[in-house]
Amino acid sequence: MSRLPASWDAMTALSEFMQDTSATSSLRTMPPDPSTSGDFNFADFDVSDPKRAFEAFGKMKPKIPPPEMLPCANVDVAKYKVCPKQGTKACNCKNRLKSNDWKPAWVVENRLPTSFFAKPGGGSPMQADQLSKGISLWGNVPAIDLINLGKNENDASQDLSIALVASGDLRHVVQTINSLPDDYSGHLEVLINDVTLPVVARNMAILLILGTVSDETMAADIALHFWYSVFIPAEYGNNILAIVTSALLRETQEPQPLGPRSCMSCAIPAEAMEFFRRFGSIASISMADAQNEYDRVRTASYRGDFRDRMYAKLKPSHRVAFQEFRRFGIVLPFGAVNAHFNIPNASLFSLDGKWLQTDYADPLEGWDIGPILDAGRAHGAQPEDIYGCLYFFLSDQLRTFARRLREFRISFSVVTTEAIHLSSIIREDILSPLRITASTRFDRIEVSNILDVNYVGIGDVLTHWGPLLKDSPTAALVGYFMNWGFLQPNGDAQSAGHIEIKKVIDAFIEKGRFSFA
Repeated sequence: MSRLPASWDAMTALSEFMQDTSATSSLRTMPPDPSTSGDFNFADFDVSDPKRAFEAFGKMKPKIPPPEMLPCANVDVAKYKVCPKQGTKACNCKNRLKSNDWKPAWVVENRLPTSFFAKPGGGSPMQADQLSKGISLWGNVPAIDLINLGKNENDASQDLSIALVASGDLRHVVQTINSLPDDYSGHLEVLINDVTLPVVARNMAILLILGTVSDETMAADIALHFWYSVFIPAEYGNNILAIVTSALLRETQEPQPLGPRSCMSCAIPAEAMEFFRRFGSIASISMADAQNEYDRVRTASYRGDFRDRMYAKLKPSHRVAFQEFRRFGIVLPFGAVNAHFNIPNASLFSLDGKWLQTDYADPLEGWDIGPILDAGRAHGAQPEDIYGCLYFFLSDQLRTFARRLREFRISFSVVTTEAIHLSSIIREDILSPLRITASTRFDRIEVSNILDVNYVGIGDVLTHWGPLLKDSPTAALVGYFMNWGFLQPNGDAQSAGHIEIKKVIDAFIEKGRFSFA
């Protein structure tokens, strides 16, 4: 694990956090919970003893436990008393988006819709264009099982090595490890690289949370909301601060344990530590500033037609669910208590407090919808509550992942550099301290969308990464072409001519997905 730069001071971080959490003017307050015997008292701890305080932080739990089933809609909100009954009455039936008669604004106003990038009124498209740019923290294609052991090696005892050279978030890692058979007994080595520092810092924090919090349910819930929710419970902020700080203050250069059998080694620059300082602390961005920034991006008036274009493709109940997430930014079942989500998730904002992603970033884009709906049904959520289904799906997946970190032998190596440069430094034996030597070869190399010609391109990807595949009939380089349809002449239906457009429309009509009504 990388050591902290000399300028990092645990006592200062602790003092700042304790001072920040005592000033709640920008936070939504919550009444006392009668089921709680007492609250954590910062005054009981001396900042000169940060180890003791961090240990206490790591044990804190929110007043409202993570929901195991769809929560009852009839919660005593005044007392925040959790009702044990399964709920079925939470609804937003009068929301205009739920009406079958809802139409996009441009239809109601009898005008043409604004273009994807244009700003109404003939102004510059640059402002709208900025909202369609940003880094991806949640992924934009569903997670895949990179190994698919049953249809490839088909040997549950085989050691395997995989590399994600432009990883983005951890969804492919989670999907791959969770898809291994229960009796897998080999040693799995996972190299995770991304050039974007916020992505790398978040990935490390999520692995630390899932690998060091002993309570499987709490580990999954903390990781889930740190990964996907714009606001988190203050107790989770305490947990994250304690987890990350404890790991970074380790005196040894040995790999960070992630349970009794797994570990993580890192080679990251000192600049990445600035992001770690912010995790779990509200010092960097206030609740009010975070909410205002999130609203600025999600509700920009000149992007109204773009939002309506998204809503027009959805079922009425899903339009309401999408709007709800865009308002609050919290992944929970519809109607669940959320007032205890009372500090910003600073990892989703830049160092100067700007939203890091696009205005259409959505956690649902990173996972297959079918299993999400199945998980929701298993926990009492209906398909209409799509984010409730997502919550239960993610909770199940992250619990499984946390369990497998303890049961399987998995070694993670986390680095941050350009994907092409990474192949060079492996061949030059620079990563040997992480036990990745010049002779290392991989069973799978996931290259994301750098195959696109406007990134690295097929030729350079094969030249740099092909030689690092194992000499095996099952070794594979995995990637996709995200921009092919935009860059290839006639690559999309709109530009392919009326014959191809007719084929597409006929196919949609046959599947019942298109109507002239």
